[in-house]
Order: sequence, then C-alpha cells, then structure tokens
Amino acid sequence: MVYKVDVKHVTSFLHEVDIFRGLAERQLDRIAGLCEEWSFRAGDYLGVQNEQGSRLYIIRHGEITVTTSTDEINAVVRTVRERETLPVAVLFEPPLLVTTAKAATDGEALVIPRVRLLELCELDPKIGMHVYKSVCGILMNRYRYTLQRLSDMPDSTISISSISDGAEV
Repeated sequence: MVYKVDVKHVTSFLHEVDIFRGLAERQLDRIAGLCEEWSFRAGDYLGVQNEQGSRLYIIRHGEITVTTSTDEINAVVRTVRERETLPVAVLFEPPLLVTTAKAATDGEALVIPRVRLLELCELDPKIGMHVYKSVCGILMNRYRYTLQRLSDMPDSTISISSISDGAEV
C-alpha cells in the first residue's frame, strides 16, 4: 500500500540514506516531498532483471534479496537493508535493471517515482550532482567487490579481455 508522507518526518530519515547522506536539510525536504510510504511482503518483487525500472525504493525496515541470473545460474548478489536505496539503475538512461530484487521479509520503504527524482535533479543541480556522485561511488564499490571475488575464485575460468563490447570481464 502507498501513502503520502509527512515531509519533516521523512527528512530526518533521509539524512542517513546512502545516496542522500550529506545533503542540506532544505534539499532533503525537497526529496522528502517526492516520497510515498509503501509496505511490502516477503516474496514481493521490487524490480526484475532486464525490465525497465520506474521507482527508487528507500528501505526503512526489512530486507531485500538482490539476484542476477543467466540461463544456467541464479546468484545472490547482495542483501539490501535499512537506509539503502535500490535499484540505482533507475537513474540511468535507459533505466534497465541489471538485477532482480525480491523482498526477503515484510517491511516498509519510501518510494520515489523515477521521473520525479530526475526532474528534481535537473531543477536543483546541486541535488543532482550529489545523487549521481553518490551512485557512482556505490557502483564503484560494488564493481571493486565483484572483481575481488572473481579474482579470489580458485581455478577461475573467467578471463579479462582487452577487446570487448562494453564489459571488461
């Protein structure tokens, strides 16, 4: 279920959210004005790999399991917890999701429609720069972690090619 929120109540929560941490209170008020409260149940999908995303979820309570899959495997990538956002791919063009997000527990989230957040980022470039710099940092850390895990695999059959179509691994 989706509910409108009290802006000041949400602003204090947004101070500690991964992509908004460090913004001024008035900037967080603007973001809070975009938020709607949403409850989810274990088993609910918050996004499906290879589909376009239309919402950014900010987890207030509960856990979300993020997976990636091919024809042969389905691998858990990470668990999203309180004060984390997903999927950050909604901020890109096209907003194609690279993972599937499924609720592992019942919980609550704040939801921001992609279109509204992008509009705010254009209207207030300081917010936009902060959000995109934060997302780049998050993606850099995930990429570094993934490469480290790949390099730690015994007898890995993964090779790194200098010639590729957009992917380095």
